[in-house]
Amino acid sequence: MPTPDLTPEAFARARAFLETRGRPLDMARFRHAFEGAAAGEVLDALCAYQNGDGGFGRALEPDCRAPDSSVLATMMALRVLHELAVPAEETLLISAVDWLRAHLHTDLDGSVWPFLPPQAEAHPHAPWWNQAEPGELARTFGGFRVNPRAEIVGRLWHWPELLPEGLLAQLTLEARDSMLAGLEKGDVNGHAAAAVFAGTLDIAGDHRLPVLEYLADVLPGRVQTTPDEFAQYGLNPLMVAPTPEHPLAHALEEPLSTALLHLITSQAEDGSWGPGWNWLGQFPEDWPTAEAEWRSALTLDALLTLKAWGRLAQ
Repeated sequence: MPTPDLTPEAFARARAFLETRGRPLDMARFRHAFEGAAAGEVLDALCAYQNGDGGFGRALEPDCRAPDSSVLATMMALRVLHELAVPAEETLLISAVDWLRAHLHTDLDGSVWPFLPPQAEAHPHAPWWNQAEPGELARTFGGFRVNPRAEIVGRLWHWPELLPEGLLAQLTLEARDSMLAGLEKGDVNGHAAAAVFAGTLDIAGDHRLPVLEYLADVLPGRVQTTPDEFAQYGLNPLMVAPTPEHPLAHALEEPLSTALLHLITSQAEDGSWGPGWNWLGQFPEDWPTAEAEWRSALTLDALLTLKAWGRLAQ
């Protein structure tokens, strides 16, 4: 049975939610993607999250409320800049890449980007961003070898001239080898980061294709497949194949169809889509703000995903 489309009425409710309760950035992205508004409106809204050092912070990623620049927030900014297909001359992009270069940590095992600065611990955040103990984040995220490195490297290949050729090549090899060493089955965001790398056609085939083959082999047994699973936080197949053009889409055809149906039917009455997670009681006074911002971001993401898959009724 064909997957139904999101109806015009449901789309209108989502738009109304973004217009009345969404973040300015998400509404600007909506207007650009669906109404032909200029990309400059999105860049202006994105500027609100950039700090004077060139990095991004200020709760661009709602689960970390620290104003300080972080790899986490700067990676989120790169997603938006990639979505806009900005040229390499874009000043927001140049300053973000310069910031990332300055905050690359190198050790005997290679170069990585730690997600958050230590000072982020002093601000409200989700439990998985806790840094009460030295090295806590590095242990939680596998030393940052795959997540966020694989995604950032994948994004940077869209503007390779912004990094020294040798540095980008080194980071690409290190990211590839870390992914091919194997991902833990429950590493949701690690698989998503690896999928960004595998879907970046600018990366040379001898680096990208082994990762793609590995993911195509393991993901059918690791992605969520049922409505009950989709209602919880986990490895939704749309996280790894967000468009039908992604090279992993063919390997996940059946779970993707089910995931799209769940996405359409799980829209809330107010027109939004919300997070399948919470802060587990940590910083209870701040979680409602983060939840509202996530609801804005996820509503926009849902509409963009449905557009990419041709699931918006005319």
